[in-house]
Amino acid sequence: MVLTTRNLIVAPYSDYQTELHDIIQNLHNEGLGYRKIAVWLNENGYKTTTGKRFFNTHVFSILKKKRLRDERLNQEVGVEYGNFSLEFIERKLINSI
Repeated sequence: MVLTTRNLIVAPYSDYQTELHDIIQNLHNEGLGYRKIAVWLNENGYKTTTGKRFFNTHVFSILKKKRLRDERLNQEVGVEYGNFSLEFIERKLINSI
């Protein structure tokens, strides 16, 4: 049996992560570059999820990872069944004192 699936064990974004992404996405859509977005976030008191200052690389990474995450979660899942066999083995744990 062959099953194909995306990784379903994906931790949900926290409210803060979602807020950061939405702010960054809006600023990027308005035409700001990654460096200017990082400066804006720092000037307005935002910190990374680890409590540090923002740099342009953080901004780029947040946008990229969210896009890749959404693509993976929205991907069609294919299922293919093939020849397979099942073998059941009985195992017992014996405690001897």
